[in-house]
Amino acid sequence: MNKIKLNKYLEIAIVVTFVVVLIYIGSITFRITTGVSKTIESPSYVIRLQVLNGCGQPGLAGVYADKLAAFKDDEMEIKVVDTDNFELKKVAESFIISRLDDKKAARLLAQKIGLDPSKVTYKPLENNYRHVSATLVLGEDYKNILATQK
Repeated sequence: MNKIKLNKYLEIAIVVTFVVVLIYIGSITFRITTGVSKTIESPSYVIRLQVLNGCGQPGLAGVYADKLAAFKDDEMEIKVVDTDNFELKKVAESFIISRLDDKKAARLLAQKIGLDPSKVTYKPLENNYRHVSATLVLGEDYKNILATQK
């Protein structure tokens, strides 16, 4: 008689477990099919930027890299991936070199930071292992960059 009661309790436990699993699956299905989905707005362009100091002012590339790394709006986000010195030390005007054949992102960057978008040039990087999409060369007019930003 003890075996019969034990088997009965075991059957009841199996049925209860099965019902709990069905309820759990049903609740997950309900949440998936009727839940609120969140749309994450991402900018149209994510620019991987290299900042080069072309005017010889010590530490300038790092200072502007920090300022530009915080820039993000609906159209564009900047990710600074490299800072260094430019091969020339007396660059008069700052400029942007697009490292991508399509210069739209680099022109948008120029417009956002206060440079003339029509002066963006194109020159691909050899061994572009950092996937740089644009290079900003800071010239002696560097104070004009981001002058209109807060």
